[in-house]
Amino acid sequence: MRIHFRLMLVLVFLAAASMIGVAHGAETVKPAVDPSIYGHVSSLVWVVKDLDPVVSYWEKLGLRNIRRTDVTAFQGLIYRGKPTATTAKSAFGQIGTVSIEWIQPVTGVNLYAEFLKRHGDGVLALAFAVPSESRLEEQIRYFQSRGVQVAQRTQWTGVEGNGHGAYLDTAGKGGGFTLALYHDPDASLVTRAAHAAPNETPLTQPGHYAFVARNIRQIGEYWQNLGFGAMQIDHNVSLDRSYRGQPGKFEMDLGWWRWGDLPVEWVQTTQGPNVYEEYLAKHGEGFHHFGVDVKDMDAAAELMASRGAPRSQWGGWDSGGDKGRFAYLDTDPHGGVTLELIWDQPQSK
Repeated sequence: MRIHFRLMLVLVFLAAASMIGVAHGAETVKPAVDPSIYGHVSSLVWVVKDLDPVVSYWEKLGLRNIRRTDVTAFQGLIYRGKPTATTAKSAFGQIGTVSIEWIQPVTGVNLYAEFLKRHGDGVLALAFAVPSESRLEEQIRYFQSRGVQVAQRTQWTGVEGNGHGAYLDTAGKGGGFTLALYHDPDASLVTRAAHAAPNETPLTQPGHYAFVARNIRQIGEYWQNLGFGAMQIDHNVSLDRSYRGQPGKFEMDLGWWRWGDLPVEWVQTTQGPNVYEEYLAKHGEGFHHFGVDVKDMDAAAELMASRGAPRSQWGGWDSGGDKGRFAYLDTDPHGGVTLELIWDQPQSK
């Protein structure tokens, strides 16, 4: 994670209020990690082969106030224990309280190029803000004590001091989820820019983040052993299913972290065809989509189709009085990330 050009990247840090983790058929195991760090995803680090068309596409979908940079040399990048010279193009955006950093590696041996070779375009990491340099090093030592090493370190020069970041080597066993940590002394200088140019509806605030994986139970055990609590796992059968415009028969197991300010979802397909199988074939395990809430599903789907994002898979659910609809939009070809629309039926009073 390279988070210099600080006046371009808006980071809003929210502490989580409560932490709950319930494993399917097991005792409650609450997270042991610090909720003030891991309760809020501050940034999505999004790596692409060709930045300009990807950013232009998401601008068309409704993202605003995106700042681009020219090819720039990264400062003091250390990749798998060795200093490496790296240049890249970058762009910075915001969805509600979550920052987006797009990176297009240009030269050098680094984690970004490694990710593109293995996965293709997509979100490399979920990044979490750490309040001080000493706390950052403390967290790194914590994960090292559990067998997780640092895949890459970065640094940058800010107005208030030097910033540092670290990508932890969690993707291999963690379902394609690279956990990133950073300390940014300049964060307080840029938070006021968060609402300078609001995005177009519905890209106003993520409602959840989702990964696709082959075995979510094994992945849940991995993250639980790292201190993130147990993963709640449920079998999902959707209603009124449609896949690529044809009647759908897809089913899946869903795993959940619900102890932060936004849920993290894990999807394991159990019956297809579906977009999850497409994703695994194209990318392997990893970050599949982020969801946004809408008030009118039909209107939102029509609006996004007019902007260049038609539906790829959709359906609904009805479980224990909780009813709603979902629609995945066909955005993966434009950066390796799918956008999901979510409509929850209002609860009767």
